[in-house]
Amino acid sequence: MKVRDIRAGQAAIIAAGCLFMAGTAWADDAPATPAPDAAVAPVPAPTAPVPPAPAQVPASTAPVVPAQAPASAAPVAPAQAPASAAPAAPVSVPAPAAAAAPVPAPASAAAAPAEPPVSDATRAERLMASQVGLLRFTSAGFHRGLVRHIVLFRFLPTITDDQRAEVVRRFLALARTSRREDGSPVVVSIETGAQISGEGVDEGLQQAFVVTFRSEGDRNYYVGRPVVTDPAYFDPAHEAFKKFAAPYIVTTLVFDYAVASAHPQNRAPVQTGHAAQVPQQQG
Repeated sequence: MKVRDIRAGQAAIIAAGCLFMAGTAWADDAPATPAPDAAVAPVPAPTAPVPPAPAQVPASTAPVVPAQAPASAAPVAPAQAPASAAPAAPVSVPAPAAAAAPVPAPASAAAAPAEPPVSDATRAERLMASQVGLLRFTSAGFHRGLVRHIVLFRFLPTITDDQRAEVVRRFLALARTSRREDGSPVVVSIETGAQISGEGVDEGLQQAFVVTFRSEGDRNYYVGRPVVTDPAYFDPAHEAFKKFAAPYIVTTLVFDYAVASAHPQNRAPVQTGHAAQVPQQQG
């Protein structure tokens, strides 16, 4: 009995030891299971950094921004208010300015005075033309009798010999190219020559032309501007020559006179200067 009891006690001791060992092993394994629990615990830990209070702290500083916003808004609001109001005013102002755009019209009108001043002799001839009408004033039968038309040129200092020769050639060609619409000639003859006087009173003039007409009407049709300004009543060939020669000429002097005849017409001469008088209309 004693031996049996001893063995039973030993078995109980062994069983207890086994149980103890098993419990220890289970305890060793237990940390493995809590490990996942520990992993779960870290999850809240990251959530703690996730709401970085510092990130929210700037949110608290955000009120500072609004504090600046109103400050900036305060100046901006006034700045924008006047700015918007200011453009509105100018916009309405340009409108009248655009309406004033027609001001260029006066500019073009001002260009008209740019033309050389009209002489008393020109005014007198224009008055006569208006009294008798351009058709008669430029007709071949108006004031019949030979008329000399003397033209003197002073050329541009830089003109070449070829250019000067071309101006002279084109002027002489008017004797055949100056025609009325019906083909009748306007010019009787044209003479020319260079200045050769040694008297020293030539005023720098270099080339002379003498054009002869059968009547003042032919002369009027040939000359055209500035007395006759309607293209229907002056010579297009002579007008074309004037436009060609203008760039080469510095000074032009013109003198006309009626050649005395056996039956001269009683017509007052055209005077120049302040004492100029309007010639009386003659038949």
